[in-house]
Amino acid sequence: MLVIPAYAKLNLALEVVARRADGWHDIDTLIVPIDWHDLVGVEVVDDAGVDGSPALAITESTSRRRDDAVHAPAPNDNLAARAAALITGAVPERPMRIRVWLDKRIPVAAGLGGGSADAAATLRAGAQLLARHGVDVDGVDLLAAARKLGSDVPALLETHTVRATGRGEHISRMAMRTLYCAVVFVAPSFTRDVYAAVLPEECRDTGRMERLTAMLAAELPPDDTLMGSALEPAAFRINTELADGAGRLRSALPDVRWHMTGSGGGFFAMARDHAHATALAGAARTAGFVARACRTVHGWG
Repeated sequence: MLVIPAYAKLNLALEVVARRADGWHDIDTLIVPIDWHDLVGVEVVDDAGVDGSPALAITESTSRRRDDAVHAPAPNDNLAARAAALITGAVPERPMRIRVWLDKRIPVAAGLGGGSADAAATLRAGAQLLARHGVDVDGVDLLAAARKLGSDVPALLETHTVRATGRGEHISRMAMRTLYCAVVFVAPSFTRDVYAAVLPEECRDTGRMERLTAMLAAELPPDDTLMGSALEPAAFRINTELADGAGRLRSALPDVRWHMTGSGGGFFAMARDHAHATALAGAARTAGFVARACRTVHGWG
């Protein structure tokens, strides 16, 4: 079995630029992969599925606490299974079946991109696995496959800091130094519901993305006033558990600036270094939250 990490992400900043005629939203966001990760394993098997579709085995991490808010997704709805079907379907001249194994560690419905990360890792691992079995995958367009799976999957396929626009499918890679942060799971939040609650007046480009991008490109510490998600007001309006939880987090650690990532319900605070991130995560756990010290990652491995 080939096993690789599936890295979670943070939206350091996210703007909702406009609502489109097709009902989707144009966004502008800076996405960084972090070292909180699931594990994705793939293997070629003869009995992957009765109907030829990839089977999906999901386990819970043995290295996490029982309260880490990880819930195994239903196999039929799991993006990793759909990714496996796409990668094998891309080479119909060499039909093969693969089984996907997931060790879930990233909290679900947290704005951390766990499902998208699993799908991106499955695409990469699946292509590597087929190549090891003599399948010519040079013509397989992984980015095109990622775009079919969801708005976050193309960015997480990169495993580098990216700026994403459009629905999130248009990405440009950025080079930047390693960042440290504490990441906290507050309450489940669901992307579709949050975007549906965005008001017209909340769709605007404030210009903060350009300023934050310039700071990161210059390897300057990111400005807290430029970070955070423009989806926070909509998320709080429809989810009192999330709003109340964020209030408790911010009241418990009032000297720390906590930013929501994506559509929630994860929050993060920037740290000076690993020791500072560990201290912040520890303080959040003391306040009753699932939390972890994290750093950004650059590339697969």
